[in-house]
Amino acid sequence: MSKRHPEVLIAPAVTLIAVALMLVVAHFYERLPARFPECGFYNRTGIPCLACGGTRSMQALAHGKVISALQFHPAFTLGVLATPLWLAFGIRRFRRRFPMLPSAEQNRRVKVGIFVFSGILVANWIYLVFTLP
Repeated sequence: MSKRHPEVLIAPAVTLIAVALMLVVAHFYERLPARFPECGFYNRTGIPCLACGGTRSMQALAHGKVISALQFHPAFTLGVLATPLWLAFGIRRFRRRFPMLPSAEQNRRVKVGIFVFSGILVANWIYLVFTLP
């Protein structure tokens, strides 16, 4: 029987904790004494940056408004919603003692993931350019 690899849980667990903390901050954002600065890229160019709409998206998610969150920043919202699934898959992998992949396969998957993630960001940015005020 293969041994368990607890390291498969580290990244998804840390990400879920970070997302949960961001949702708490977003929930109380209006009551905070300080605000995030306005987007310098947008102010200088009139074009939204890759993160524009992210704060509003988190605020909408923190108040249970998933559709509004998707309208503000679809990629960010889907990433937040996928975080618990990532942890669930990690727990499943840990419990079933899936073997660790060889380094070459891990590197290949990272490269594919970066390519897919980059495509999603570009598509999301195009959406933001045409939809954000």
